[in-house]
Amino acid sequence: MAIATEEHDNKQAEPVMEQVAKKQEAIDDLGDSGHADSEPAEPADAEKTTCPVPLTPPEGCESVTADGGVLKKVLEAGDDKTTPSLHARCLVHYVGYLAGSGDKFMDTRNDRDTDEPVVVVAGRKTAAQETGLCQAVATMCRGEKALVYIIDPAYGYGERGSFSFPCVPPDSALVYEVEMLGWEDIEETDNDGNRGSLLYEERLERAERRRLTGNELFKAGQYKEALAKYAMALSYLDEDFMFQLAGHYLDKAEDVKKLVHLNMAATQLKTGDWNTAIYNCGQVLNMDADNVKALFRRAKAQAALGRTEEARVDLEKAIKLEPNNREVAEELRAVRATLKEEKKAADAFYKTSMAKVIGAAPAPPAAASISGSAPAAAGAAAEAGNPSAAATASPASTAATQRSGAAASTSGAAAGAGAAAGQPSKRAAAKSTDKGARGAAAAAGTGTAAAVQRSSTSGAKQGLVAWLVALIALVVARFAKLFGKAQRGGGSRGRAGKR
Repeated sequence: MAIATEEHDNKQAEPVMEQVAKKQEAIDDLGDSGHADSEPAEPADAEKTTCPVPLTPPEGCESVTADGGVLKKVLEAGDDKTTPSLHARCLVHYVGYLAGSGDKFMDTRNDRDTDEPVVVVAGRKTAAQETGLCQAVATMCRGEKALVYIIDPAYGYGERGSFSFPCVPPDSALVYEVEMLGWEDIEETDNDGNRGSLLYEERLERAERRRLTGNELFKAGQYKEALAKYAMALSYLDEDFMFQLAGHYLDKAEDVKKLVHLNMAATQLKTGDWNTAIYNCGQVLNMDADNVKALFRRAKAQAALGRTEEARVDLEKAIKLEPNNREVAEELRAVRATLKEEKKAADAFYKTSMAKVIGAAPAPPAAASISGSAPAAAGAAAEAGNPSAAATASPASTAATQRSGAAASTSGAAAGAGAAAGQPSKRAAAKSTDKGARGAAAAAGTGTAAAVQRSSTSGAKQGLVAWLVALIALVVARFAKLFGKAQRGGGSRGRAGKR
Protein backbone atom coordinates (compact mmCIF):
# COMPACT_ATOMS: atom_id res chain seq x y z
CA MET A 1 0.00 0.00 0.00
CA ALA A 2 2.87 2.28 0.75
CA ILE A 3 4.17 1.91 -2.74
CA ALA A 4 0.74 2.55 -4.18
CA THR A 5 0.31 5.69 -2.12
CA GLU A 6 3.72 6.94 -3.19
CA GLU A 7 2.89 6.43 -6.81
CA HIS A 8 -0.39 8.28 -6.34
CA ASP A 9 1.38 11.19 -4.62
CA ASN A 10 3.85 11.40 -7.54
CA LYS A 11 0.99 11.54 -10.02
CA GLN A 12 -0.56 14.42 -8.09
CA ALA A 13 2.75 16.25 -7.74
CA GLU A 14 3.50 16.33 -11.48
CA PRO A 15 0.63 18.70 -12.35
CA VAL A 16 1.62 21.03 -9.54
CA MET A 17 5.19 21.34 -10.83
CA GLU A 18 3.90 22.06 -14.34
CA GLN A 19 1.70 24.85 -12.98
CA VAL A 20 4.62 26.41 -11.10
CA ALA A 21 6.76 26.30 -14.21
CA LYS A 22 4.06 27.99 -16.26
CA LYS A 23 3.65 30.74 -13.69
CA GLN A 24 7.42 31.37 -13.71
CA GLU A 25 7.42 31.63 -17.50
CA ALA A 26 4.60 34.15 -17.35
CA ILE A 27 6.53 36.25 -14.82
CA ASP A 28 9.61 36.17 -17.03
CA ASP A 29 7.58 37.31 -20.02
CA LEU A 30 6.12 40.19 -18.05
CA GLY A 31 9.57 41.18 -16.87
CA ASP A 32 10.93 41.25 -20.41
CA SER A 33 8.04 43.29 -21.68
CA GLY A 34 8.33 45.71 -18.86
CA HIS A 35 12.09 46.13 -19.55
CA ALA A 36 11.46 46.76 -23.22
CA ASP A 37 8.88 49.40 -22.46
CA SER A 38 11.21 51.05 -20.02
CA GLU A 39 13.86 51.83 -22.72
CA PRO A 40 13.64 55.37 -24.08
CA ALA A 41 12.55 55.59 -27.73
CA GLU A 42 14.35 57.73 -30.30
CA PRO A 43 12.53 60.95 -30.98
CA ALA A 44 10.67 60.97 -34.26
CA ASP A 45 11.94 64.39 -35.23
CA ALA A 46 15.66 63.66 -34.84
CA GLU A 47 17.91 66.11 -36.66
CA LYS A 48 19.22 65.05 -40.05
CA THR A 49 22.61 66.14 -41.29
CA THR A 50 22.53 68.54 -44.21
CA CYS A 51 24.96 68.26 -47.16
CA PRO A 52 27.39 71.22 -47.30
CA VAL A 53 27.66 71.06 -51.11
CA PRO A 54 24.93 71.43 -53.76
CA LEU A 55 23.65 68.00 -54.82
CA THR A 56 22.66 69.16 -58.31
CA PRO A 57 25.16 70.60 -60.79
CA PRO A 58 25.26 74.40 -60.58
CA GLU A 59 25.73 76.71 -63.52
CA GLY A 60 29.17 76.95 -65.02
CA CYS A 61 30.03 73.23 -64.87
CA GLU A 62 32.37 71.84 -67.50
CA SER A 63 31.94 68.40 -69.05
CA VAL A 64 34.72 65.96 -68.30
CA THR A 65 33.43 63.15 -70.55
CA ALA A 66 32.08 63.47 -74.05
CA ASP A 67 28.67 62.09 -73.09
CA GLY A 68 28.21 64.49 -70.19
CA GLY A 69 28.21 61.70 -67.63
CA VAL A 70 30.84 63.51 -65.50
CA LEU A 71 30.78 67.25 -64.75
CA LYS A 72 33.21 69.46 -62.84
CA LYS A 73 32.78 72.80 -61.10
CA VAL A 74 35.99 74.57 -60.05
CA LEU A 75 35.83 76.02 -56.52
CA GLU A 76 39.44 77.23 -56.21
CA ALA A 77 41.89 77.47 -59.11
CA GLY A 78 45.26 75.74 -58.87
CA ASP A 79 48.74 77.17 -58.73
CA ASP A 80 49.54 76.64 -62.40
CA LYS A 81 47.90 75.40 -65.57
CA THR A 82 49.71 72.07 -65.80
CA THR A 83 47.73 68.86 -65.41
CA PRO A 84 48.96 65.34 -64.67
CA SER A 85 49.98 63.05 -67.49
CA LEU A 86 47.92 60.03 -68.37
CA HIS A 87 47.93 57.41 -65.60
CA ALA A 88 49.99 59.59 -63.26
CA ARG A 89 49.64 58.74 -59.54
CA CYS A 90 47.73 61.71 -58.11
CA LEU A 91 47.55 62.51 -54.37
CA VAL A 92 44.11 63.85 -53.44
CA HIS A 93 41.70 64.28 -50.55
CA TYR A 94 37.98 64.04 -51.23
CA VAL A 95 34.59 63.73 -49.57
CA GLY A 96 31.89 61.70 -51.34
CA TYR A 97 28.12 62.23 -51.06
CA LEU A 98 25.10 60.40 -52.43
CA ALA A 99 23.36 62.81 -54.78
CA GLY A 100 19.96 61.40 -53.98
CA SER A 101 20.01 61.79 -50.18
CA GLY A 102 23.09 63.85 -49.40
CA ASP A 103 24.51 61.11 -47.15
CA LYS A 104 28.27 61.02 -46.87
CA PHE A 105 29.79 57.71 -47.92
CA MET A 106 33.51 58.58 -47.82
CA ASP A 107 35.82 61.14 -46.21
CA THR A 108 39.50 60.48 -46.80
CA ARG A 109 40.56 62.72 -43.90
CA ASN A 110 38.25 61.29 -41.18
CA ASP A 111 37.11 57.80 -42.25
CA ARG A 112 40.56 56.24 -42.21
CA ASP A 113 43.21 55.49 -39.63
CA THR A 114 45.57 57.98 -41.27
CA ASP A 115 45.13 61.42 -42.74
CA GLU A 116 47.48 60.68 -45.63
CA PRO A 117 46.03 61.50 -49.08
CA VAL A 118 44.75 58.70 -51.29
CA VAL A 119 46.23 57.79 -54.67
CA VAL A 120 43.97 58.21 -57.69
CA VAL A 121 45.25 57.25 -61.16
CA ALA A 122 44.61 60.09 -63.62
CA GLY A 123 42.47 59.07 -66.58
CA ARG A 124 42.09 55.43 -65.56
CA LYS A 125 39.20 53.77 -67.43
CA THR A 126 39.94 50.13 -66.70
CA ALA A 127 38.86 50.14 -63.05
CA ALA A 128 35.52 48.64 -62.05
CA GLN A 129 34.58 51.64 -59.86
CA GLU A 130 35.06 55.40 -59.69
CA THR A 131 36.31 55.84 -63.24
CA GLY A 132 34.57 59.23 -63.33
CA LEU A 133 36.65 60.48 -60.41
CA CYS A 134 39.84 59.29 -62.17
CA GLN A 135 38.94 61.17 -65.35
CA ALA A 136 38.03 64.33 -63.45
CA VAL A 137 41.32 64.29 -61.52
CA ALA A 138 43.21 64.17 -64.85
CA THR A 139 41.84 67.68 -65.62
CA MET A 140 42.84 69.29 -62.30
CA CYS A 141 45.86 71.44 -61.53
CA ARG A 142 48.03 71.26 -58.43
CA GLY A 143 46.22 72.92 -55.49
CA GLU A 144 42.86 73.01 -57.27
CA LYS A 145 39.58 72.34 -55.43
CA ALA A 146 36.51 71.28 -57.37
CA LEU A 147 33.12 69.60 -57.18
CA VAL A 148 32.77 66.50 -59.37
CA TYR A 149 29.26 65.35 -60.30
CA ILE A 150 28.81 61.74 -61.40
CA ILE A 151 25.58 61.98 -63.39
CA ASP A 152 25.86 58.54 -64.99
CA PRO A 153 26.20 55.83 -62.32
CA ALA A 154 28.40 53.83 -64.71
CA TYR A 155 31.19 56.30 -63.88
CA GLY A 156 30.67 55.67 -60.15
CA TYR A 157 29.88 52.31 -58.60
CA GLY A 158 27.59 51.13 -61.40
CA GLU A 159 24.48 49.04 -61.26
CA ARG A 160 25.94 46.73 -58.62
CA GLY A 161 26.94 49.40 -56.10
CA SER A 162 29.23 48.62 -53.17
CA PHE A 163 28.12 46.76 -50.04
CA SER A 164 31.52 46.90 -48.35
CA PHE A 165 33.41 50.05 -47.39
CA PRO A 166 32.44 52.50 -48.72
CA CYS A 167 28.76 51.53 -48.84
CA VAL A 168 27.07 52.86 -52.00
CA PRO A 169 23.63 51.71 -53.22
CA PRO A 170 23.29 50.43 -56.80
CA ASP A 171 22.77 52.95 -59.61
CA SER A 172 23.65 55.94 -57.44
CA ALA A 173 24.58 59.38 -58.70
CA LEU A 174 27.46 60.84 -56.68
CA VAL A 175 29.03 64.17 -55.73
CA TYR A 176 32.73 64.53 -54.84
CA GLU A 177 34.46 67.45 -53.20
CA VAL A 178 38.06 66.98 -54.38
CA GLU A 179 41.34 68.71 -53.54
CA MET A 180 44.38 68.03 -55.74
CA LEU A 181 47.64 67.99 -53.76
CA GLY A 182 50.11 66.76 -56.40
CA TRP A 183 51.10 63.85 -58.60
CA GLU A 184 53.93 61.61 -59.77
CA ASP A 185 54.33 61.10 -63.51
CA ILE A 186 54.93 57.72 -65.13
CA GLU A 187 58.39 56.92 -66.46
CA GLU A 188 57.87 55.19 -69.79
CA THR A 189 60.07 52.27 -70.81
CA ASP A 190 59.55 49.45 -73.28
CA ASN A 191 61.80 47.10 -71.30
CA ASP A 192 59.27 45.89 -68.77
CA GLY A 193 60.93 42.57 -68.06
CA ASN A 194 58.46 40.12 -66.60
CA ARG A 195 55.07 41.43 -67.66
CA GLY A 196 53.33 38.60 -65.88
CA SER A 197 54.04 40.36 -62.57
CA LEU A 198 52.07 43.45 -63.64
CA LEU A 199 48.59 44.05 -62.29
CA TYR A 200 45.58 43.93 -64.57
CA GLU A 201 45.13 47.70 -64.58
CA GLU A 202 48.84 48.27 -65.16
CA ARG A 203 48.94 46.11 -68.26
CA LEU A 204 45.93 47.82 -69.79
CA GLU A 205 47.24 51.25 -68.95
CA ARG A 206 50.65 50.58 -70.48
CA ALA A 207 48.98 49.27 -73.63
CA GLU A 208 46.78 52.36 -73.79
CA ARG A 209 49.72 54.76 -73.37
CA ARG A 210 51.64 53.11 -76.21
CA ARG A 211 48.57 53.25 -78.41
CA LEU A 212 48.23 56.98 -77.81
CA THR A 213 51.91 57.46 -78.56
CA GLY A 214 51.39 55.58 -81.81
CA ASN A 215 48.52 57.92 -82.68
CA GLU A 216 50.80 60.93 -82.31
CA LEU A 217 53.34 59.31 -84.62
CA PHE A 218 50.57 58.53 -87.11
CA LYS A 219 49.50 62.17 -87.18
CA ALA A 220 53.11 63.14 -87.85
CA GLY A 221 53.26 60.76 -90.82
CA GLN A 222 55.72 58.39 -89.14
CA TYR A 223 53.79 55.24 -90.03
CA LYS A 224 56.55 52.74 -89.42
CA GLU A 225 57.23 54.06 -85.93
CA ALA A 226 53.50 54.17 -85.20
CA LEU A 227 53.10 50.50 -86.14
CA ALA A 228 55.95 49.63 -83.78
CA LYS A 229 54.14 51.34 -80.89
CA TYR A 230 50.88 49.57 -81.75
CA ALA A 231 52.66 46.22 -81.79
CA MET A 232 54.15 47.02 -78.39
CA ALA A 233 50.67 47.81 -77.09
CA LEU A 234 49.36 44.45 -78.29
CA SER A 235 52.19 42.67 -76.50
CA TYR A 236 50.52 43.58 -73.19
CA LEU A 237 47.25 42.01 -74.38
CA ASP A 238 48.46 38.61 -75.53
CA GLU A 239 46.28 35.51 -75.69
CA ASP A 240 47.46 34.10 -72.36
CA PHE A 241 46.45 37.29 -70.59
CA MET A 242 43.08 37.59 -72.34
CA PHE A 243 42.26 33.94 -71.64
CA GLN A 244 42.37 34.59 -67.91
CA LEU A 245 39.78 37.39 -68.03
CA ALA A 246 36.01 37.32 -67.87
CA GLY A 247 33.09 39.66 -67.41
CA HIS A 248 33.85 43.32 -66.83
CA TYR A 249 37.62 42.79 -66.96
CA LEU A 250 37.43 41.05 -70.34
CA ASP A 251 35.20 43.80 -71.75
CA LYS A 252 37.65 46.51 -70.70
CA ALA A 253 40.61 44.63 -72.16
CA GLU A 254 38.77 44.04 -75.45
CA ASP A 255 37.92 47.73 -75.68
CA VAL A 256 41.63 48.60 -75.56
CA LYS A 257 42.58 45.80 -77.96
CA LYS A 258 39.95 46.80 -80.53
CA LEU A 259 41.29 50.34 -80.62
CA VAL A 260 44.83 49.10 -81.20
CA HIS A 261 43.77 46.88 -84.12
CA LEU A 262 41.73 49.70 -85.67
CA ASN A 263 44.68 52.08 -85.46
CA MET A 264 46.95 49.48 -87.04
CA ALA A 265 44.48 48.98 -89.90
CA ALA A 266 44.32 52.74 -90.52
CA THR A 267 48.12 52.92 -90.66
CA GLN A 268 48.35 49.95 -93.03
CA LEU A 269 45.86 51.59 -95.38
CA LYS A 270 48.32 54.47 -95.59
CA THR A 271 51.26 52.17 -96.33
CA GLY A 272 49.34 49.99 -98.82
CA ASP A 273 49.56 46.82 -96.74
CA TRP A 274 46.04 45.75 -97.74
CA ASN A 275 46.09 42.13 -96.58
CA THR A 276 47.35 42.94 -93.09
CA ALA A 277 44.77 45.71 -92.80
CA ILE A 278 42.05 43.17 -93.62
CA TYR A 279 43.44 40.87 -90.93
CA ASN A 280 43.39 43.58 -88.24
CA CYS A 281 39.84 44.58 -89.15
CA GLY A 282 38.85 40.93 -88.93
CA GLN A 283 40.27 40.75 -85.41
CA VAL A 284 38.03 43.65 -84.40
CA LEU A 285 34.97 42.11 -86.04
CA ASN A 286 35.57 38.87 -84.15
CA MET A 287 35.06 40.83 -80.94
CA ASP A 288 32.42 43.24 -82.29
CA ALA A 289 30.63 42.17 -85.46
CA ASP A 290 28.90 45.55 -85.86
CA ASN A 291 31.97 47.76 -85.62
CA VAL A 292 31.45 50.33 -88.39
CA LYS A 293 35.08 51.48 -88.52
CA ALA A 294 36.31 47.92 -88.99
CA LEU A 295 33.76 47.27 -91.76
CA PHE A 296 34.67 50.53 -93.53
CA ARG A 297 38.43 50.03 -93.38
CA ARG A 298 38.22 46.40 -94.45
CA ALA A 299 36.06 47.44 -97.40
CA LYS A 300 38.65 49.99 -98.51
CA ALA A 301 41.39 47.36 -98.38
CA GLN A 302 39.26 44.87 -100.31
CA ALA A 303 38.42 47.44 -102.97
CA ALA A 304 42.12 48.18 -103.39
CA LEU A 305 42.74 44.47 -103.98
CA GLY A 306 39.95 44.29 -106.58
CA ARG A 307 37.52 42.42 -104.32
CA THR A 308 34.73 44.80 -105.20
CA GLU A 309 31.84 42.52 -104.29
CA GLU A 310 33.21 41.81 -100.79
CA ALA A 311 33.74 45.54 -100.30
CA ARG A 312 30.14 46.22 -101.30
CA VAL A 313 28.84 43.73 -98.72
CA ASP A 314 30.84 45.34 -95.90
CA LEU A 315 29.81 48.86 -96.87
CA GLU A 316 26.13 48.02 -97.14
CA LYS A 317 26.21 46.54 -93.64
CA ALA A 318 28.03 49.61 -92.34
CA ILE A 319 25.53 52.03 -93.91
CA LYS A 320 22.67 50.13 -92.29
CA LEU A 321 24.33 50.56 -88.90
CA GLU A 322 25.12 54.26 -89.46
CA PRO A 323 22.89 55.69 -92.22
CA ASN A 324 24.28 59.22 -91.77
CA ASN A 325 27.95 58.29 -92.13
CA ARG A 326 29.17 60.32 -95.12
CA GLU A 327 32.46 58.50 -95.60
CA VAL A 328 30.71 55.14 -95.81
CA ALA A 329 28.07 56.50 -98.20
CA GLU A 330 30.69 58.00 -100.55
CA GLU A 331 32.77 54.83 -100.56
CA LEU A 332 29.66 52.74 -101.26
CA ARG A 333 28.77 54.91 -104.27
CA ALA A 334 32.29 54.55 -105.62
CA VAL A 335 32.23 50.78 -105.20
CA ARG A 336 28.86 50.46 -106.93
CA ALA A 337 30.14 52.55 -109.86
CA THR A 338 33.17 50.28 -110.10
CA LEU A 339 30.91 47.23 -110.15
CA LYS A 340 28.96 48.69 -113.10
CA GLU A 341 32.16 49.32 -115.03
CA GLU A 342 33.36 45.81 -114.30
CA LYS A 343 30.06 44.38 -115.58
CA LYS A 344 30.32 46.38 -118.82
CA ALA A 345 33.88 45.22 -119.36
CA ALA A 346 32.89 41.61 -118.70
CA ASP A 347 30.02 41.80 -121.19
CA ALA A 348 32.26 43.28 -123.88
CA PHE A 349 34.90 40.63 -123.28
CA TYR A 350 32.27 37.90 -123.55
CA LYS A 351 30.96 39.22 -126.84
CA THR A 352 34.46 39.49 -128.28
CA SER A 353 35.33 35.96 -127.19
CA MET A 354 32.14 34.53 -128.69
CA ALA A 355 32.78 36.34 -131.96
CA LYS A 356 36.23 34.78 -132.16
CA VAL A 357 34.84 31.30 -131.52
CA ILE A 358 31.75 31.45 -133.81
CA GLY A 359 32.89 34.04 -136.28
CA ALA A 360 31.78 37.61 -136.87
CA ALA A 361 28.58 38.25 -138.84
CA PRO A 362 29.25 39.65 -142.39
CA ALA A 363 28.35 43.27 -143.04
CA PRO A 364 25.25 43.88 -145.22
CA PRO A 365 26.03 44.68 -148.89
CA ALA A 366 26.08 48.27 -150.17
CA ALA A 367 23.07 49.79 -151.94
CA ALA A 368 24.75 49.73 -155.32
CA SER A 369 25.55 46.03 -155.16
CA ILE A 370 22.02 45.29 -153.92
CA SER A 371 20.42 47.12 -156.81
CA GLY A 372 22.65 45.39 -159.31
CA SER A 373 22.09 41.81 -158.13
CA ALA A 374 18.56 41.45 -159.50
CA PRO A 375 19.42 42.54 -163.09
CA ALA A 376 22.18 40.00 -163.07
CA ALA A 377 19.71 37.27 -162.18
CA ALA A 378 17.27 38.54 -164.85
CA GLY A 379 20.00 38.51 -167.47
CA ALA A 380 20.93 34.95 -166.55
CA ALA A 381 17.28 33.92 -166.94
CA ALA A 382 17.03 35.66 -170.33
CA GLU A 383 20.10 33.90 -171.64
CA ALA A 384 18.56 30.61 -170.55
CA GLY A 385 15.51 31.32 -172.73
CA ASN A 386 13.01 32.02 -169.98
CA PRO A 387 11.63 35.58 -170.44
CA SER A 388 8.89 35.16 -167.81
CA ALA A 389 11.48 34.41 -165.11
CA ALA A 390 13.50 37.42 -166.26
CA ALA A 391 10.43 39.64 -165.92
CA THR A 392 9.73 38.49 -162.37
CA ALA A 393 13.33 38.95 -161.27
CA SER A 394 12.91 42.69 -160.52
CA PRO A 395 14.67 44.21 -157.46
CA ALA A 396 11.61 44.44 -155.18
CA SER A 397 13.54 44.52 -151.91
CA THR A 398 16.95 44.20 -150.42
CA ALA A 399 16.24 40.83 -148.80
CA ALA A 400 14.94 39.22 -152.03
CA THR A 401 17.89 40.49 -154.06
CA GLN A 402 20.27 39.29 -151.37
CA ARG A 403 18.69 35.83 -151.42
CA SER A 404 18.85 35.64 -155.24
CA GLY A 405 22.48 36.69 -155.23
CA ALA A 406 23.30 34.01 -152.69
CA ALA A 407 21.51 31.42 -154.80
CA ALA A 408 23.33 32.52 -157.91
CA SER A 409 26.66 32.37 -156.15
CA THR A 410 25.79 28.90 -154.91
CA SER A 411 24.89 27.66 -158.36
CA GLY A 412 28.01 29.28 -159.78
CA ALA A 413 30.11 27.52 -157.17
CA ALA A 414 28.49 24.23 -158.08
CA ALA A 415 29.08 24.89 -161.80
CA GLY A 416 32.70 25.77 -161.14
CA ALA A 417 33.16 22.62 -159.15
CA GLY A 418 31.71 20.60 -162.06
CA ALA A 419 34.04 22.25 -164.53
CA ALA A 420 36.99 21.61 -162.28
CA ALA A 421 35.97 17.97 -162.13
CA GLY A 422 36.67 17.78 -165.88
CA GLN A 423 33.27 16.51 -167.07
CA PRO A 424 33.62 15.20 -170.62
CA SER A 425 30.27 16.51 -171.75
CA LYS A 426 29.86 20.29 -172.21
CA ARG A 427 26.16 19.77 -172.68
CA ALA A 428 25.85 18.61 -169.06
CA ALA A 429 27.60 21.79 -167.92
CA ALA A 430 25.23 23.92 -169.98
CA LYS A 431 22.23 22.13 -168.54
CA SER A 432 23.58 22.70 -165.03
CA THR A 433 23.99 26.43 -165.74
CA ASP A 434 20.46 26.62 -167.18
CA LYS A 435 19.02 24.95 -164.09
CA GLY A 436 20.94 27.31 -161.78
CA ALA A 437 19.62 30.37 -163.62
CA ARG A 438 16.06 29.09 -163.56
CA GLY A 439 16.37 28.36 -159.83
CA ALA A 440 17.66 31.84 -159.16
CA ALA A 441 14.87 33.43 -161.15
CA ALA A 442 12.25 31.31 -159.41
CA ALA A 443 13.68 32.18 -155.99
CA ALA A 444 13.65 35.85 -156.88
CA GLY A 445 10.05 35.66 -158.09
CA THR A 446 8.63 33.74 -155.17
CA GLY A 447 10.52 35.78 -152.56
CA THR A 448 9.33 39.20 -153.76
CA ALA A 449 6.25 39.40 -151.56
CA ALA A 450 8.07 38.10 -148.50
CA ALA A 451 10.94 40.50 -149.12
CA VAL A 452 8.56 43.48 -149.11
CA GLN A 453 7.21 42.39 -145.74
CA ARG A 454 10.70 41.84 -144.27
CA SER A 455 12.05 45.16 -145.47
CA SER A 456 10.72 46.85 -142.31
CA THR A 457 12.74 44.70 -139.90
CA SER A 458 15.69 46.05 -137.95
CA GLY A 459 19.24 46.14 -139.21
CA ALA A 460 20.34 43.60 -136.64
CA LYS A 461 17.81 41.06 -137.92
CA GLN A 462 18.85 41.62 -141.51
CA GLY A 463 22.46 41.13 -140.58
CA LEU A 464 21.60 37.85 -138.86
CA VAL A 465 19.68 36.62 -141.91
CA ALA A 466 22.57 37.54 -144.18
CA TRP A 467 24.95 35.67 -141.87
CA LEU A 468 22.75 32.56 -142.00
CA VAL A 469 22.46 32.74 -145.80
CA ALA A 470 26.22 32.96 -146.11
CA LEU A 471 26.59 29.99 -143.80
CA ILE A 472 24.14 27.94 -145.90
CA ALA A 473 25.97 28.92 -149.08
CA LEU A 474 29.24 27.79 -147.56
CA VAL A 475 27.74 24.42 -146.62
CA VAL A 476 26.26 23.96 -150.10
CA ALA A 477 29.59 24.80 -151.70
CA ARG A 478 31.32 22.21 -149.54
CA PHE A 479 28.78 19.56 -150.54
CA ALA A 480 29.13 20.52 -154.21
CA LYS A 481 32.89 20.13 -153.99
CA LEU A 482 32.53 16.71 -152.39
CA PHE A 483 29.96 15.73 -155.04
CA GLY A 484 32.34 16.82 -157.81
CA LYS A 485 35.10 14.67 -156.38
CA ALA A 486 32.74 11.70 -156.30
CA GLN A 487 31.74 12.23 -159.97
CA ARG A 488 35.42 12.53 -160.95
CA GLY A 489 36.15 9.24 -159.32
CA GLY A 490 33.17 7.59 -161.06
CA GLY A 491 34.20 8.93 -164.49
CA SER A 492 37.70 7.62 -164.16
CA ARG A 493 36.43 4.22 -163.20
CA GLY A 494 34.08 4.24 -166.25
CA ARG A 495 36.90 5.11 -168.63
CA ALA A 496 39.01 2.37 -167.11
CA GLY A 497 36.20 -0.10 -167.79
CA LYS A 498 35.91 0.93 -171.43
CA ARG A 499 39.59 0.39 -171.93
